[in-house]
Amino acid sequence: MVERYTHELVANRGAVDDELTLEMQQIFTKAEFSDLLFTICYHIGMQYVGRAMHWDDACPVPWLREAVEAAG
Repeated sequence: MVERYTHELVANRGAVDDELTLEMQQIFTKAEFSDLLFTICYHIGMQYVGRAMHWDDACPVPWLREAVEAAG
């Protein structure tokens, strides 16, 4: 579910479907969901920082790095 949510977040540039967000919020506590969202967004953001700094593989999560690169 987390991977699905992350793919939606990247593919839609942050505009995740409300139903999917509500589904995630039912699975996780408020604190867990907040931590999860922060972690996901940190790694997505590091892709852009990595590009600006010319770092290779800025994100340690290969499938997330590939998804961000594919979304452009």
